[in-house]
Amino acid sequence: MENEEKIVVLKKFASPIDANIVKGALEASGIPAGVIVDNTANAIWMSPARLVVFERDLELANQVLREADEVDTTDDETTEE
Repeated sequence: MENEEKIVVLKKFASPIDANIVKGALEASGIPAGVIVDNTANAIWMSPARLVVFERDLELANQVLREADEVDTTDDETTEE
């Protein structure tokens, strides 16, 4: 059991939907990730969730999140009515 890798919480989310969106971004960058749902609410999609990664990937995962936060998500094109 010495070879087991430690899993750490990268970020907490209000819902598993948001956590899974970020999980997809991490996996697209080659970082394995998982979502743990704290099933404390009646509806699973309204339950808090934790995004987890291997400890060895923590620094890179944080870098991916920082870069994603820097991306401007506003629409540059405007339509006139």
